Amino acid sequence: MKKINSLLFVLSILFTFSSTLNAQTSKKYSVYFDVNQSTIKPNDYKTLDSVVALIKKQPIIKRIQISGYADTTGNAEANQLLSDNRTDTVAGYILSKGLMSYKKLITSASLGDNNTDKTLTLEEQRRVDIVLYFPKPDRDTIIRLGCISAFIKANTFENFNNNELTFKLEYINNSEDLKKNKIQMIDQDGQKLLSNGLVKLVAMYKSKPVKNIKPITIEMPIINQLNNYVVYKSVLDKTKTMSFKASQDKVSYIGSKAGQDGEPCLLQSFQLTDCNTIMCAGMKEPNCYCAADAFGGLLSPEANNELLKLGASKGGFLLNDGCFKKIDPTKAQVEVLDLLKPEEYLNFCNSFLYPGVGDVPQIAKYTREVLRFIDINLPQQAADIDQVMIKKNSVLLMIPKNQIKFQKDKKYAIINAETRQDNYLVWNKKAIFSDSCKGLINCDYLTFEVPFTGFYTLVELTPLSKNKGKAKTEEEGEEEEVVSDSKKLKIKVKKFNNVTVVFGDKGNNSAANAQFIENKGKHSILEPNIAKSEKNNYKSHLFLCYVLKDGKRYAWIGNGSEMKKSLFSGNWKSPKLQYVPDEEWENFVKKHCE
Repeated sequence: MKKINSLLFVLSILFTFSSTLNAQTSKKYSVYFDVNQSTIKPNDYKTLDSVVALIKKQPIIKRIQISGYADTTGNAEANQLLSDNRTDTVAGYILSKGLMSYKKLITSASLGDNNTDKTLTLEEQRRVDIVLYFPKPDRDTIIRLGCISAFIKANTFENFNNNELTFKLEYINNSEDLKKNKIQMIDQDGQKLLSNGLVKLVAMYKSKPVKNIKPITIEMPIINQLNNYVVYKSVLDKTKTMSFKASQDKVSYIGSKAGQDGEPCLLQSFQLTDCNTIMCAGMKEPNCYCAADAFGGLLSPEANNELLKLGASKGGFLLNDGCFKKIDPTKAQVEVLDLLKPEEYLNFCNSFLYPGVGDVPQIAKYTREVLRFIDINLPQQAADIDQVMIKKNSVLLMIPKNQIKFQKDKKYAIINAETRQDNYLVWNKKAIFSDSCKGLINCDYLTFEVPFTGFYTLVELTPLSKNKGKAKTEEEGEEEEVVSDSKKLKIKVKKFNNVTVVFGDKGNNSAANAQFIENKGKHSILEPNIAKSEKNNYKSHLFLCYVLKDGKRYAWIGNGSEMKKSLFSGNWKSPKLQYVPDEEWENFVKKHCE
């Protein structure tokens, strides 16, 4: 749609239809007076009664002109007063015949002897002329400015035909022009407004504004795709400060038409009830809106955006051209798994299949609750996902508020995990909070600008009150008993550093990660939160030792009873880790955990 930028009061289209009252259908009557008299003569009552009868018979009269004259003899000042009295006498008689409602149609003129036709006899000069003006048939009028139109029906203006008036159509559709014309988009309560366009139709008769008695239909382009716009009328307070007052009139959308120059126009329509007044298709600014554009800016993202990838709950990602290597992001078969609920996803087997998934970090100064996990899959490049994703790139992650029981007194954040070989997860320790300035989509979605790493968790955060001191390492009421370091069991994994150890009990469908201890050797030492005195109770638990080295996955998985024991310290040593090809990993884990 071609956008029309126009200045209110500056760029406008002017349509002039000129015609004089003399060209209208009219009928003239005259009554005559004696010298120095303003009393109606008996014979002239018949004439005036004919005037009254015609008015009553044909009540649609546009104007009654009554003009009084004096002859050219006598004092000019006296003649002026005499013509004035004669005019009042005639007007008073006509109105007294049950025609007081026509008073507003009467225009009178006391012309004395200055405007008397001196070719007339003195008797003809001493007169009052009554001219009745009847309306010509009016016709509908259309005023156009590009895609904007004003549809003015016949007899819209009292006492005027459309072709007697001068029309000027004015339009604003951008914030820059608002500023130039010192128009603030606020209602009478000071609430900021969004607008889908401002319009003003100026209607003038001989440089004087006239009011319409019937509404005028306005059609103008839709600037954004928002709904629930209503009609606002500009008002001035005592200090001449402009604001807008809402009416009950709705703005309707009427589809697409061709504009004046053939450009396509997606149109909205409303009724203009007051000419010469700025009318606005507006709504109160949503609380989530924070852009400077009074016309709504961009509705981001649009539903048909090819870069928008949605999951089952209508949450997902807005990608960009920097997301993939050698893949067109608009054509990438991206699968968004956005309904991975913790109570279902954080099960015993998944904790081994995706090492690190249950190790979501705590956030300082908050207690947190994990609400869901979000995963990205590329089915057509599943084996090479790490090679095709550009993880330094940022994308917009969106989660519908109505899917998470959104609470205003909570904070919501995303913690992203760095994925390695699509299984091994290393969580970022820093939370990414909801970004409230990503367009109008924020009214329905929580939005986060996140790295394109492929795996995420949404957490609900409750700020710790100041009198609680330091944040706890686990949610309140669910603290795990911590064994002192001197009494903890240690697990040693030879020939590999940076090994991850996951252990758990299938019976309670849960698993935990052991803590990695830095050391200088070519092996790993890890501490599960297990007391040495309790290690026999963990013989039936499943343990996974897992590491990535040079792009290859090495692992051992088995029960605690299969761990080797140190004769001197009582600690455990893992059996030798074996190479597990990517395509065999899922079966390797599931034959133990299932």
